[in-house]
Amino acid sequence: MSKRNYNVFFNTHTVSGIIISFALYVIFFAGAFALFKDEIAIWEEGKHTSNIERLDIDYDKILKKLDNQYDFTGRDLQINFEEKSDHIYIFAGASKDSLASEKGKETNYFYVDIKDATTKTYSQQYSLGEFLYRLHFFAQIPNIGIYLAGFVAFFFLFAIVTGVIIHWKKIIPNFYAFNPKVALKRVWTDAHTALGIIGLPFQFIFAVTGAYFCLSILVLIPANALYNNNQEKLLEDLRPARKNYEWSETTNKDIPSFNAFAKKTTTYWNNPHLTRGFIKNYKGSNMKYILVGELTDKEKFIGIGRLVYNLKTDTITEEKKPNKLSYTEDSQRLLGRLHFADFGGVPVKLIYFILSFITCFVILTGVLIWIEARNKKSMTLKQRLYTAKVGHIYLSICLSMLPVTALAFLFVKISNGYFEDKQTAIYYFFFITWLIAILFFRFKRNNYFTNKYSLLLGSIFGFLVPISSGIVTGNWLWITYSQNQFSILFIDVLWIVIATIALVFYLKTKPQIKEQSSFQKNPIDYKNISKLKEIEPKKSLNTNTTMNPISKTKSNNKNYLPMKTKIISLWLFIILGFIFHHIYGLASVFFNESVFIEGSTGETPFWAHQWRILMEGLAFLFALLTVQLSQKWFQWTSFIWAIIVALFNVYHVSEAIMHEATNYSEIFILLLMAAASILLVIHLNQWRKAI
Repeated sequence: MSKRNYNVFFNTHTVSGIIISFALYVIFFAGAFALFKDEIAIWEEGKHTSNIERLDIDYDKILKKLDNQYDFTGRDLQINFEEKSDHIYIFAGASKDSLASEKGKETNYFYVDIKDATTKTYSQQYSLGEFLYRLHFFAQIPNIGIYLAGFVAFFFLFAIVTGVIIHWKKIIPNFYAFNPKVALKRVWTDAHTALGIIGLPFQFIFAVTGAYFCLSILVLIPANALYNNNQEKLLEDLRPARKNYEWSETTNKDIPSFNAFAKKTTTYWNNPHLTRGFIKNYKGSNMKYILVGELTDKEKFIGIGRLVYNLKTDTITEEKKPNKLSYTEDSQRLLGRLHFADFGGVPVKLIYFILSFITCFVILTGVLIWIEARNKKSMTLKQRLYTAKVGHIYLSICLSMLPVTALAFLFVKISNGYFEDKQTAIYYFFFITWLIAILFFRFKRNNYFTNKYSLLLGSIFGFLVPISSGIVTGNWLWITYSQNQFSILFIDVLWIVIATIALVFYLKTKPQIKEQSSFQKNPIDYKNISKLKEIEPKKSLNTNTTMNPISKTKSNNKNYLPMKTKIISLWLFIILGFIFHHIYGLASVFFNESVFIEGSTGETPFWAHQWRILMEGLAFLFALLTVQLSQKWFQWTSFIWAIIVALFNVYHVSEAIMHEATNYSEIFILLLMAAASILLVIHLNQWRKAI
């Protein structure tokens, strides 16, 4: 590889890694615990589970009681069967019956206890496991959180590929040359390379599947074209169990037994493992029962089965055999199994858990390498302060997650049953505690201190987790083991192991390690920052009296970019803005709304293509031509078209605010596009005058 290519890959790897590092750390750290979100929920509640088989649950009793409470007539129900807990989750859509009661017109989502059919709302049953699972893809950030996680996963792919390219020749030597007694930067580099390659297959799987799940809306763009804009057909093929059926009328027949239908699956499949159930048009003449199940891992890795019962004909009208593969259904299930370790039981999840923490370590070492490399005597104090600040912020965000998460386990255990809205309570406690820890470590300005005491606090709080479980709910280790409550036992043992490892690392972290740091060898006296800035020799910007104005601009402006680079970047930003605008338009598909324009025939009209060419197409053309052309006529053409695009985008923002004021995500993108268009006009005008 040439030196130039190596530098390109190295810089791409470094920049992409630094930009996404703390977000990626949060994703992997929270994702590690999210693997056991069901076990965490059971541990948090502290009640012993009955381990009832899903086939043996009395669904008829539950549905009858809930129908009296919520009025299910005309509704579509989705039932999610939990594998380990004593709860099932039911989503009840609004009734399609025009004569439905006020209760029936509401949408409900609740947890149901399988023993007494009592219900709790989502916020009442919310658990720390659910919180960490959703933090894993930034769901706490409204509207855009999942997309941010998707783009982080996407750029993680760049970091993986470029990392393999630049470290390829060092992989084997670094395994044998690893020596913790040498320079600290060398230790971080060897560990980063070796552990990064060990977890490479796992990281690649997570990057691909994570980008797919978080940016799955992008799949709809080509898929929508393949289906000639027939989105109803598209959704039926992607999610056949969720197919919608029009409401006809209320039936006079007795409601068939859902229990019997669940038992009937045993005659169609061997050892069925039920995962989801659907009831369409409850109490309607065209009412349907749908059950989705899977074969066990021993029988087949991917084996989804589906049965559809039609009340009108009293027959099974549709069957998908679990041993018969379907590309559209099974490919999505494959990605889900690979991402969530939904195979092989607890041993595979433990492997994923360990690899997640290895990835967290790889992320941290990458940041530390960058910090160590940029703290040189040759750099100005301003540059060194910036590097140190980035390091303090990144490490305080990442390392504080361990003690804060352990403390959150203590909080939910001690406060269980005290809050009606558990979701809000967990949100406030976790984020406020995390913010306090981040600010404390950030302004302590000592990475050694941050690392050491994050480990110590994480260890102390971690050891208290099983103790709190025993004191509050009486679930001591020996009791849960003797009563086969392995979910509760597992969380307690897991925290004992984590706390022990954290304590070992705390004891192994000696002051001698700190002395190897470049910041220890070239310290920054934060108490006398003002004095240091005054005595630092100022480099002359006028060493050459014939220096041209462009060179002066480069020297005076730390954010200097060549004019062409700015213009091309802004054109590309506008292109991305148009694409995001279209994506947010397609987002309504996920909310089961029609996006057909009135009078549409299923084919894209020619005027729509004209708009795409005029907006994205010409913007892309001008970005491309700017790479090669600098003539006066081209500058004027670009400038005039940029003005037209800017006026259109400003008008589009105004129109969206007036007519779609609640579409916050679309308005936000349009505002950014308008700002980019205005900046583009300004820079094109400067470029035109300069030449």
